[in-house]
Amino acid sequence: MPESPMAPSIDLAVFDIDGTLVDARNPLGAPTIDALRGLHAAGIQVALASSRQRSSLLDIAEAIGLDMPLIAFNGTLVTAADGAIVAAETFTPGDALTAALTEFVDTGGCIHAYARDRWHAYGDDHRIGREAAGIDVTPDLRAERVQTSSLPRPALKVMCDGVHDGLAGVQAAVAAQPELVISWSGTECHDIHLATATKGHALQTLCDHLGIAPARAAAFGDADSDITMLQNAGYGYAMGQPNERVSAAADHRLEGPGSGALEALLGRIASSAPSQRG
Repeated sequence: MPESPMAPSIDLAVFDIDGTLVDARNPLGAPTIDALRGLHAAGIQVALASSRQRSSLLDIAEAIGLDMPLIAFNGTLVTAADGAIVAAETFTPGDALTAALTEFVDTGGCIHAYARDRWHAYGDDHRIGREAAGIDVTPDLRAERVQTSSLPRPALKVMCDGVHDGLAGVQAAVAAQPELVISWSGTECHDIHLATATKGHALQTLCDHLGIAPARAAAFGDADSDITMLQNAGYGYAMGQPNERVSAAADHRLEGPGSGALEALLGRIASSAPSQRG
């Protein structure tokens, strides 16, 4: 997997956030913002794709200074640059999964259940606070334990935060609902959503909406939740120190946030765009 790729000719660039644009040591800074704006100025569509909720993505988009399409909740919600919903993929947790999620919280974990219009968080207050970061990004309901009647139904995504014995029960319950998948999205977080609602599917949906061929799209990510997006884009870039699965899905690897590698590539892409050459 080459580490110094040539600049591709593209019409769309889709970026994961955590581990791709930013990390714990490298917040979103001027060089990255300038590089993303440079793509847009060159006539290339820029989009964000993350496990984060849409309100958090809006904070990032505002910091970048661009109205852009957003892929939230790891692909279950796709919105256009003007905020219109392009796609929303929801599911209803069965009784076994609901019981497993309750046990997960009771044994030390934290879950976040997201619907289109609300966010309910259950469990450790510190973990909830870590997710509630940004302007007006706070849960509509915050509780120490799961109350079955309060779980949003249907849900776009349920995120389990914490790795302990309770996770195995959740994984088994998800396996019993074949329409669902659970995937690692970074640190101790695992996301439950429809098997068909992935970042890769969302990329295809967004391309259809924009009238762009996926072969003319580039995707950037670092986690398992980015694999389908890297595979479905014409150019897939694994960021930082990806695991073997992510590496196998990508065409190229770039050093992670703070290295300057992404910004350098985006600068080359922008300068070689037809709008800049003409």
